[in-house]
Parts: sequence; C-alpha cells; structure tokens
Amino acid sequence: MSQPRTGPGRKRTTRARKGRGTTVTKSSRPEPRVLTTMRLRQSLRKDLEATAARNRRSVADVAQELLDEALRMRHCPGIYFADEPSGRTAKIGGTGLGVWEVVRDFSMDQDAGRIRKAFPQLSQAQVTAALMYYARYRDDVQAKINANAAMTPETIERQYPGLVRLTR
Repeated sequence: MSQPRTGPGRKRTTRARKGRGTTVTKSSRPEPRVLTTMRLRQSLRKDLEATAARNRRSVADVAQELLDEALRMRHCPGIYFADEPSGRTAKIGGTGLGVWEVVRDFSMDQDAGRIRKAFPQLSQAQVTAALMYYARYRDDVQAKINANAAMTPETIERQYPGLVRLTR
C-alpha cells in the first residue's frame, strides 16, 4: 500500500481503518502509523501476501499484526497467539486457555496461589507468564474480559434469534 505523495496542491491524508488486528477503545484513538520500508526475503513476502489474501486484509495490516504479536511473545515468554471467533487471542503456552480466561476472576489481587488452585493443570511458569502478560497489556486483556462478560444469553438471543433457547 503506497502513501499519497505530498507536494504543491496535494494534501496528505491518513485514515484509520478498523481491522481485526486494530485495538480501538472508546477512550483512545488508534496509534498513528508511520511509513516504513523493509527489504524482505521473497518467500516471506509471498507468505505475507497469501495470508493477507486468505484473511481479506492488506499485507501491511497482516505484517503489523504479526510483528506486534512477535514482540509481545518476546516480552512475555510462554504466551502465544491463536485465532478465535472474536479475533486473535493471547494464550498460555501448552494450554488452550486464553490469558483473559485465567486472570478474569483474579485481576484485582493477581494472587498466583489462588490462580494455581483454580487451574491446577497450570505450572507456576504458566501462571507467571499469564500474569506478566496481563501486567504489560492490561487494557487488551481487560477488553477481552469485558467483551466476554457482555455476551449474556439474552444478548446472544437478541443478536441471533433462535440460536439460544432460554429456559426458565
């Protein structure tokens, strides 16, 4: 994707796009992007293009998401990312558990002992990785927790009539 050139009579415009990888909260704006040029191996560029086409996104969006995830995994060893219906989610290595699922009920006190008791299958290293990720990317994890809490059976029935049968 090329940026429009600026010059006499030309105005530089930027527009924010809502992509799967963009985190936008009501109280903040997306971080502005800067034009960056990189030399990539041809095979890497082809893989990026194939992934972008498969997901109906731009190569720039896919590259940005992958770079962001790679840096997050480097900052928080023991965390990986996976696709879920709600988008990409940070997960605890060796499990299928999302970070948000583990810290959801413990976000106030972050007591590793209580988390270990609630999730006995997790090692101390896995709990530490989840808490480290939560401490560093609290807003992202909290957004996942809030989105999950908002999905009540009544909300799902309103959005998708007939999908859920409510019994009382």
